[in-house]
Amino acid sequence: MSVGRIGALGLGLPLLLGVLAAAGPADDAISLYKQKKYSEARAALEPLAASQPSNAEAAYFLGMTILRAGGPTSLDSARYWLAKAAKLSPQNEDYLAQYAGVCLLMADRDNSFSLALEGRDAMARAIAEDPGDLEAREGLMRFYAKAPWPLGDPSKALSLAAEIARVDPRLGEAAYRSIAELFERGGRKEQARSASLAAQNLAPSHLP
Repeated sequence: MSVGRIGALGLGLPLLLGVLAAAGPADDAISLYKQKKYSEARAALEPLAASQPSNAEAAYFLGMTILRAGGPTSLDSARYWLAKAAKLSPQNEDYLAQYAGVCLLMADRDNSFSLALEGRDAMARAIAEDPGDLEAREGLMRFYAKAPWPLGDPSKALSLAAEIARVDPRLGEAAYRSIAELFERGGRKEQARSASLAAQNLAPSHLP
C-alpha cells in the first residue's frame, strides 16, 4: 500500500501507523492466495475480515480463498463473503462478477429462481461497470442461453455473443459454438442453427 506524502501528513502519525499495520497482513494474505496456499490464506484472512468489517478487499479474498479451496460448503461460504465485498464496494467489477458467478452456480445446484435472478443482475451490473469484461459477458450469455423460460432469453444470448465477436472474433466464434450446444440441449433448434452459422462465419478460414 502506498501513502502519498501529502496524504500521510493529512492522516496524522497515529492513524498512518494503523493504516500501514493493516496493510502488511492483507498483503501477506493475498500473496498466499495467489500462491494457491488456500489454508494459510484463509487462516490469515479470517481474523482480518472479522476485525475489519468494512474491508471489502479482505472479504473478497476470503470469499475467493474459500471458493478455490473447494469443499461441500464452499459455495455457500464464499457467497457470504463475496456478497459482503460487493456490498461494501458496489462499483468494483471483479467483486460483482465473482459474486454473480457463485450465485449462478448455486442456482444450478439448488434449482433456485431467486439465486438465478441475483446472479443475472449482479453480472449485468459488473458489465455496466466494465463493458470491456468479455468474461462477464460470456457468463451472462451462457445464463441466457441455458436458463429455462422465463429467465432464459436466446435473443439476448445471441446479442451478447455478437458483442464478444465484435471485440474478438476468435472468442466470438467460441462463444457462438458454446451457446449453439446449449440451445441444442434445450431443444431450441432454430437458435442453435443461427449460433452455429455465426460460428462458421467467424472461423479462421472465413476471417480476413
